[in-house]
Amino acid sequence: MGKSMKRRKYFIKKDYQGKLLLSAFLIVVGGGILFNVLLGFLSADSLTISYSNQELQLGQTPLMLFKQGLAANWLLIVLGGGLVMLASLLLSHRVVGPLYRFEATLDDMLKGRLNTTIHLREKDEGKELAQKINDFNSKASNTFQEIGQNSKALKVLIDQVAALNLPENEKEQLASLCWSMQEYNCKIAKHCQYYTARNE
Repeated sequence: MGKSMKRRKYFIKKDYQGKLLLSAFLIVVGGGILFNVLLGFLSADSLTISYSNQELQLGQTPLMLFKQGLAANWLLIVLGGGLVMLASLLLSHRVVGPLYRFEATLDDMLKGRLNTTIHLREKDEGKELAQKINDFNSKASNTFQEIGQNSKALKVLIDQVAALNLPENEKEQLASLCWSMQEYNCKIAKHCQYYTARNE
């Protein structure tokens, strides 16, 4: 995913983002309720007079403040809560997007594909971890390529040794050793072939 590309999915990891949005909503609502409870507790012994629609109303301060505040600011509360949830969703992409890329890359690595590179957007979190995974894949790719090349070179040497013109008793003993070496070399080559190395 290049820097110029925009993420098309709003919910990349639905469980995680759902919990994050719910947490943000509960923090906003909980903060509002806590503020009102504290205000009510501090003003419990006071009386408030309100003039609304040409009517004079008397009541305990906490209840009057709650009614007046809710009536005057309900739209602001709804919009504010919506904006907080939207901001949480957008900010979650900076964490959830990289998590998704890390999981996909690690799945590829488990399947033997070391040629996957993690690309993160400019404002995404986890760039250091992405770089370490990319560096590991690059180093592992180089290592497996070298092992594979050495395995091929070893096969050539074993074939050359097996083709030497030696006395019959020595030739038979050497052939047995060459066969054992070739078997182990085949196992090494098989393990190397499992991995798809990165072409630098």
